[in-house]
Amino acid sequence: MKNPAEGKNIVIIGSGIGGLSAGIILSLLNCRVTVVEKNPLPGGLMRSYRRSGLDCPVGVHYVGALGKKEPLGKMFHVLGIPVDELFIPMGQEGIIDRYIFDDLIFDLPTGIDAMETKLQNAFPNDTAALNIVMKNLRDISLRMMEPSFLLNQGDPFQNMDFYQPMGELLDNYQASAGFRAILSMPCQLIGVPLDDCPVIFHHIVLASYLFSSWKLKENGRKMTDFFVRRFQELGGILILNNGVKKISLVAGKVTGVMLESGTDLPADAVVAAIHPKILLKLLDENTLRDSYRRRILGLKETEGVIAVNVSVNAKVHPEINHNIYRLHKDENGVIKDGVFYQLRSANCGESNLLSIITKSLYNEWSRWENTASGRRGCDYEEKKMSIAKALLQKAEEIFGNLKDAQILDVYTPLTVRDYVNSPEGSCYGAMRSSRQLLKVVSLNNIPVPGLCLAGQNAMAPGVMGCILGSFNAARQIIGDKRFVQEIKWDT
Repeated sequence: MKNPAEGKNIVIIGSGIGGLSAGIILSLLNCRVTVVEKNPLPGGLMRSYRRSGLDCPVGVHYVGALGKKEPLGKMFHVLGIPVDELFIPMGQEGIIDRYIFDDLIFDLPTGIDAMETKLQNAFPNDTAALNIVMKNLRDISLRMMEPSFLLNQGDPFQNMDFYQPMGELLDNYQASAGFRAILSMPCQLIGVPLDDCPVIFHHIVLASYLFSSWKLKENGRKMTDFFVRRFQELGGILILNNGVKKISLVAGKVTGVMLESGTDLPADAVVAAIHPKILLKLLDENTLRDSYRRRILGLKETEGVIAVNVSVNAKVHPEINHNIYRLHKDENGVIKDGVFYQLRSANCGESNLLSIITKSLYNEWSRWENTASGRRGCDYEEKKMSIAKALLQKAEEIFGNLKDAQILDVYTPLTVRDYVNSPEGSCYGAMRSSRQLLKVVSLNNIPVPGLCLAGQNAMAPGVMGCILGSFNAARQIIGDKRFVQEIKWDT
């Protein structure tokens, strides 16, 4: 979408954090906004779900840079979403994450200076690699605080070295295996291998958590309710349980959408807060050039996960205020596999919630690819539970005997695929790797008047990237000049 929309009537497809953020910001800019959601409940991966009275998280386990002067905190301020009512800060004990390897334990601290000190102490022979990493990290973190990062006026990161793969940079400075493994962790968080992860993405993720790290005070259901309430109090309309069947065009320009129910919704612009491969299914085949369609269809996805949510005895297993990663690396420092653990209060007295997440490839579930959630049969359930029990047994190596442990739920890439229409069940969608960076960047400007994507921002992954992508969509719809004039970032 190259030119601003000519009217104020906007339809947004998808009610995840990207869609609702776009809805809020466009409503603040005096647009008439309707968000359409195929599921009976809003929120997408932002929303938690209940099992046996406990709220199980899906896509929001912890986030970075929510402080008042920090990028995500500024965006929440503009949206009118209260950080302190939804999140609590981590790191009060000096630890955000604990990385446990066979031969090394590293605690991720709060603050860039503290990170530099810990790396110096742990890897005294990696001075050359450490110096360049810290120089780049400080440079990028400073630019993240500038208005250009949030207003998307040009490219605030014009240093081409920032688009070099992180693994290549560490190779150039002969980084040790242990140093490489620790620096691989931001790559693990966004699903891009170290050898293919651009320095810029790596450092944005790492800087975000070093700025400040936060976890949900209660649950994703409450977070979703705040976003929905804010959107509706601004006059936004939310349609649930009625997905979009087709995006309507006249003379190549968007005119609205047709819903699964048969209802036509007119629109001056449409924001697709969905995966770009799913967007293609909503357009006539001749809407986009064949080369552009092939570019989208050829995008490689980030890997999927299997997640296990477990209730444990709260008295024996109190909440831990940092996350734990159990990791295995090879002799070159490449992380071969790992498991994420978060043990948090379930706010129900007797039980706490242990979340366990590890990689799970989509093709591992190919036998059930053509089935729907809830209808996959006993073999599927048996495979899920077998993996879950093995993960639970491994967890006892970290937490000791898990008293009263009860597996509440297990979800796989197929679960995510069916719920949020991610083609291969990936939580992070298209991989933002060095090899396909230009393809991902091109998604920010769909060559159809009146159509743009949200939640697919080329400059940052995760929650921050989703909201940045939504702000970018709003900027395209109303135009650069008005966006810069009317959006006030002062907190």
